[in-house]
Amino acid sequence: MSQRLRPLAIALLVGLSIAAFVAITLRLRLDPNVAALLPDSGNAAAMKRYVRGFGGGDLGVVMVKGPDATDNAAVAAEVAEQLRKRASVEQAADRVDTSHTLDPMLAWRHADARSREKLAKALSPEGMRTRLQETRAMLLAPGSSAMADVIAQDPLRLAQLVFESADVGAGVRTQPDGAFATDDGKMCLVLVKPKGQALRGEDARAFVADVNSVLDGLRPAHPQVEFGLTGGHAIAAATEKMLERDLTISGSLSMILASVVFALLFRRVRALLAVMPPLLLGTIWTAGCAAALPGGLSAIAVAFMSVVVGVGVDTGVHVYAALLEARRAGHAPAEAASIARKKTARAVLFAATTAAAAFAALAMSDIRAVRQLGILCAAGEVLTAVAIVLVTPEIGKYLEKGPPPPPQKAAWTGVFVWLTGTRARAAVLALVAVTPLLVLAITGAPPLAEAIVAIRPKKLEPLRVQQQVFDAFGGKRGQWVVLVADRDLDTARARGDKLGEALAALKDDVESVDSLSAMAPALSTQSSRLAERDTLYLPARGEELSRALTEVGFSVDRFEDALASMKKPSHQTIALDDLRGRPSAILMSRYLGFDEGEHLVGIYVRPRDVPNAIVHIEETLSKTDSGAVLTGYTRLESSLRESLSSDIPKIALVAALLVIMALAASLRSVRDVVLAAMVVLCEVAAVLLLLRVFSIPLHAYSALVIPVLLGITVDEGMFLLHRARTEGAGPHLIAATLKDEGPPIAATALTTAVGFGSLAFCDFDGLRDLGLVGAIGSTVGLFVALSVVPAGLRLFTGSTEAPKLKTDN
Repeated sequence: MSQRLRPLAIALLVGLSIAAFVAITLRLRLDPNVAALLPDSGNAAAMKRYVRGFGGGDLGVVMVKGPDATDNAAVAAEVAEQLRKRASVEQAADRVDTSHTLDPMLAWRHADARSREKLAKALSPEGMRTRLQETRAMLLAPGSSAMADVIAQDPLRLAQLVFESADVGAGVRTQPDGAFATDDGKMCLVLVKPKGQALRGEDARAFVADVNSVLDGLRPAHPQVEFGLTGGHAIAAATEKMLERDLTISGSLSMILASVVFALLFRRVRALLAVMPPLLLGTIWTAGCAAALPGGLSAIAVAFMSVVVGVGVDTGVHVYAALLEARRAGHAPAEAASIARKKTARAVLFAATTAAAAFAALAMSDIRAVRQLGILCAAGEVLTAVAIVLVTPEIGKYLEKGPPPPPQKAAWTGVFVWLTGTRARAAVLALVAVTPLLVLAITGAPPLAEAIVAIRPKKLEPLRVQQQVFDAFGGKRGQWVVLVADRDLDTARARGDKLGEALAALKDDVESVDSLSAMAPALSTQSSRLAERDTLYLPARGEELSRALTEVGFSVDRFEDALASMKKPSHQTIALDDLRGRPSAILMSRYLGFDEGEHLVGIYVRPRDVPNAIVHIEETLSKTDSGAVLTGYTRLESSLRESLSSDIPKIALVAALLVIMALAASLRSVRDVVLAAMVVLCEVAAVLLLLRVFSIPLHAYSALVIPVLLGITVDEGMFLLHRARTEGAGPHLIAATLKDEGPPIAATALTTAVGFGSLAFCDFDGLRDLGLVGAIGSTVGLFVALSVVPAGLRLFTGSTEAPKLKTDN
């Protein structure tokens, strides 16, 4: 670098670094929003909207689990009482209020179609007498005195009939006293309505801190009780914490392992002092770019640091190797630095640009997190390469003032020299290298795994607690969500009521329907149901009930209030505001959300495991309300598969075209381009086979690494072919090429592998699988390059000079 340009370069580096530090400090944040991990189209788009609309107000659930039912109930009540005093908690309840007796004539407000039929039947002369006989038997049973007042208000037990036989339930399992508890009382729940949004980091952290403070205070006094916390806020806070851990550990481990591999293979520890500072600069610049991403850094995109470090070391290896080579040739340190920069700049920047192009192809993905990863890794490839080309020679000239070390003697390269020593052995080695392609053509690629594993980390404590709650209360995953959106809340609720009844009618296809309609139907729905009730002519039914009471043996005077309510039935409706002051209001956030200016109503459907259930449900939705959409995590499987099936061909095609163009521009040789392309093809085929052998899941995130391997592993073949061209023709061409270029490409490939491999220590399943695929691909790519390139050189007859492309002038 000339003396005139050095101040300008230093000022530029310092300015970029300061700007990056400011951006990282002020703007970089991790995004725990699972919506970033979902595709932008298809069923997943509806799921993203559900996550946004309902994730912001999700209920928290505190688990209280112990051997003593009475103790559990008392502890749950204490947890609820203390949580209600916390700043981050809007409401907390360990039970619903059962003290309010529902006017039996208003039971129609909450009755679905089947329940309304039963109500009408119960008000027939025969139905009245049957119900009253059952009531009399209940009152004669031991311990029934507590029921007397309730029966006096509702002798036909109409309210009980509604809530016991409803097809549309409220999705909450309670005990007779209203407690959220299992039948044996060994697990109690406290439902908590947090303030703020689950997807806003500070809100989630504040809520979790308050809950943990309460639980930590109770644990010493109740050592036999197990506490747990789950729900949207808990999952979001745990996810953010996990991402911070993954980013720190994988980034640090990548830097350490890359340094170790570099030192072992390059055998020049001081070279790290020249390579690591610019590599750190490039990583900081890339993190500065990450700070500019709208919405924060997603779970998958945190992999960029490990990948940038692992792949970025490649450039340092080649630049420093050129510096040492110039010193061995007798050049002074400053002159050697200049020679190294001029000799390697074009090749390494070409290689970095090629890899960056492959990463940039991920920007075509339908998944925002994958797009982020591709953009950041592409930027990191170029930025670290530029930093290393500018800085490493400048540092290296001070480190290499003494006599240069002798050339490395890598005995292991002799294995590949021998394997390609004759045309016969070269042909056998080439056949072994292409065998994965043949096997893959026969057996096909490994099947896509369960995609949902990548977005539900198994190690999250809130998810473990959630599973315990499912197991204890008989719940299970697999429910679908019908989403209704409307700018008017009452209209949205009315549409939801109608859909709930239509879905509940599909008894052969639907196991259960859970909607707000059981607690608080829309006002129009209530009015319609009460109007249907009035067609039964309740005053006349009151006279019939009076006669039936006498016939069964009851004293009519005891039921004056019930008879009066039939003679003049109430038309009182229940509004959402009426519920907000009661403990049951805590359940409302399960059904009501808001997103992009529209009110959302969620209806939860659990289908039966029967053929064509989904077809019948979709047909019913289409007929009842064409604007409603069906989504849910279970439904995501098909959406992610569709997205993956669409993304991989597009990304692979773009990456392949970019790599071929880069190869043609860089190598400008038909033979060399074909050999380099064969290296990549054989490597990808081998990787796909190894994924099947080691049972590594191929899902929406790990699968998208495979097209990227086209760009990041083509370097080994390119550098071998470049070196072969500089060695010239002769009988020792292959041996000289492998001796000079083998150690550097081994260092570059294995540092890339450890960069990806460090992700294997992440807790996030998607990141871990992504890292394993990248590590296997980089390692396999090295061995394929060391096999295919020398074998190809040996198998070409005549001169080892490669035939030139017509574009080569």
